[in-house]
Amino acid sequence: MYNIERGKTGGVLLKCKLCAHTERVNEFDDRQGIRRTQAARAIQNHSHEKHGAGSVLKPIPANYGVMEQW
Repeated sequence: MYNIERGKTGGVLLKCKLCAHTERVNEFDDRQGIRRTQAARAIQNHSHEKHGAGSVLKPIPANYGVMEQW
C-alpha cells in the first residue's frame, strides 16, 4: 500500500506504492492526534479512493475485551 521513508529535509514521508502520491507526517496537526497516524490514515484513504485498495486494518468487534457477565 505505501512505503515509509525519511525525507531529504529530515521529515518522514509515506509514499504510495502505485503512484507518486506522498503524505508528509510534519504537515499534520498535533492538536488532532498523532501526526503519523493521521498521515497513515490519509495515505490509506488515498489508496482506497484512487486505487481501490482495501485497508490492512481489520475492524475491532464491538464486544472485543468485554468479559461475559453472569
